[in-house]
Amino acid sequence: MTTGGKTLADRSAELRTWIRTGRARQLRVDAGLSQALAAQDCEVTASTVHRWEMGDRLPRGRNIAVYHGFLARLVEREQRGGEHDGE
Repeated sequence: MTTGGKTLADRSAELRTWIRTGRARQLRVDAGLSQALAAQDCEVTASTVHRWEMGDRLPRGRNIAVYHGFLARLVEREQRGGEHDGE
């Protein structure tokens, strides 16, 4: 299955890299979002986002696509110069 030109395997690999390098957390922090807001967007708990960001756990199943999508939107926003999307 592909979404946005990337397979689930591609998104999973990119997500693991973002987590391992600290980019996942940095994207959220730079966007001024709390773990609670990220969790709400991903429909998980804030402690789950914390465990993902720390690399204690990795997203599985549908959460791979959901969390990757959340972070990909932050990457796009960063590339557009940090403009807000109605937040």
